[in-house]
Order: sequence, then structure tokens, then C-alpha cells
Amino acid sequence: MKKTVLSLTLAASILALGACSGADSKALVTSKVGDISVSDFNEKAKTLTGSYVLQQMVTEKVLADKYEVTDKEIKEQYDATASQFGDSFAQALAENGLTEQGFKDSLRVQLLQEKALKDKAIKEEDVKKYYEQMKTELNGRHILVADEKTAKEAIEKIKGGASFADVAKEYSTDTGSAAKGGELGWFTVGSMVDEFNDAAYALPLNTLSEPIKSSYGYHVIEITEKRDVKDVGAFKDEEEKIRTTMLNKLTQTGEAQTLLKDIIAQLAKDANFKTSDKELKEALKSFTITSEEQAKADEEAAKKAADESKDKESK
Repeated sequence: MKKTVLSLTLAASILALGACSGADSKALVTSKVGDISVSDFNEKAKTLTGSYVLQQMVTEKVLADKYEVTDKEIKEQYDATASQFGDSFAQALAENGLTEQGFKDSLRVQLLQEKALKDKAIKEEDVKKYYEQMKTELNGRHILVADEKTAKEAIEKIKGGASFADVAKEYSTDTGSAAKGGELGWFTVGSMVDEFNDAAYALPLNTLSEPIKSSYGYHVIEITEKRDVKDVGAFKDEEEKIRTTMLNKLTQTGEAQTLLKDIIAQLAKDANFKTSDKELKEALKSFTITSEEQAKADEEAAKKAADESKDKESK
């Protein structure tokens, strides 16, 4: 857990590699076998990590133009991480090639990214829907099967007079709940996958759902009880916590990375970044390509390759 905290922000600290300044010929490092000048270091840093450093600098510039991260926010995040490591924090920084300032700089980029995701990737209507759902707790049961046909068969059996519990024990692949007749107990918003969650909250009491597809298979859901959740604050008091919860989920599923790339690509495109440096030109161009544009380009390339292959076969 502790190691992961640092590894998440380690990459951003590479920004420091290109930060050496001073006379280009001045020795940055001396030794008996030869010196390393500032220009040598900067050139090697550019060769090894130039594309990545440029991406991080572009990211910081376009996000800092839209969002603000305060020193207080950085300090809170820094102190929280330092507290996790305790007396070994300084050693952990050193082992990961980080200085205190380098780590703070990387935290700033990380916080900027979080703000961009909360603003652009999380829709207001979804936050409000989550808020309304969190006011209610559900008690329900389900049957999980591999395909829609089997789900419909299970539904027909229940409608034909079989008990939900017996059908769950016979059909459900969710062994944990199947043994209990499909019973899930009480659950709140965010406890289940999105498709299940939204279907469950939309169901009238004691009504069988149609087959609900999720990454686990097909669900047949029935909600048997509902009750109010106590101590839910006003929307303005809960909104930021909801956005953080939703962001954490995007991060866990890996969606956040793609969404963030697209956000930064569009902002960088709007900012019209240009360079005359041949080595970095292609790297800069790649930062402004969204996942949709990349998918289209890949599709066209595959089609072109297929067409060329057919032409060769016909000759």
C-alpha cells in the first residue's frame, strides 16, 4: 500500500530531469573517469525521457490554465502521504529518486488531473442521480446466469409459480447468494456494478426485472424492501464526496486513464502547441490525438492493409 502511493506519482517527478540549468559546458558531475556536463545530462535526459517529460509539461500547462491547485491542497496530500510512511518517509523518497519538492510538484500535477476528471468526466446529472439514490437503502435478491436465454427461463419458472429461492439455488452462478436463495441483504448505491445498481433502484417493490446484462453475466433482480438512509446531507454538502467516490471508481476500472488522455488531448489541441524540434514533433502531435481519433486511424490503417493484401493475392 505504501509503495503504491509513491509509485503513482513517481513518473511525474521525471520532470526534474530536464530542469538542470547553468552554463552548458559546466560540469554537473565530476569523477576520475570523466565529467558529465549540464549539456550532456540534458541531452541524455531528452533522449531517454524527453517525450514523457514534454507530455507532463504540456499536461501541467493546459490543466493549470483551467484549474487551480492551492498550496494548502498540496500540503494536505503531502502530509497524508508522509503520515503513512512515518519515520521512513525520507528514505522512501530517496529510494524512489524523489526530493521533497519533486514529490510536491508531482502531487500538483496529480491534483490538477483529479480536478479535470471531476469536472469533465463526471456529469452533473450522474452526480445528482447518485445523490438521490444514496438517500435510499435496498434489500433484494438476484439470480445470476451466463446468458439472456437462461435468465428468461428462470423468470418464466418464477412467474409460473416456482419460488425465487428455489430457482436461485437451481440456476444462479453466484454461489454466495445462491445458497441463500439469491438473498443479497441490504445494500446502498455504489455497492453493485452500475447496470445492476440502476436497475435495482428503478424497480418497484416485489417486481421481477427483465434480464439485466453486466460484466458478470445476466441478472434477474427483485427488490423486497426499501428504507431511508439517515444523516444524508444537502446536495451541496455531499457533492464533492460523491465526485470523489465516482472518480475512485473510474480509477479502479481503468477508465480514468483513457478519459484523462482525451481531456488533455483536446485541451492541448485547443492550445495549439507547436515545436520546431524534430525529435519532439511527433511526440507533441501524439498528445493531441483522442482515443476516438486513434481508433479511427487504426481502423483505416487496418482497412488499407487488408486492401493491399487483397491486391497482392489477386496479382
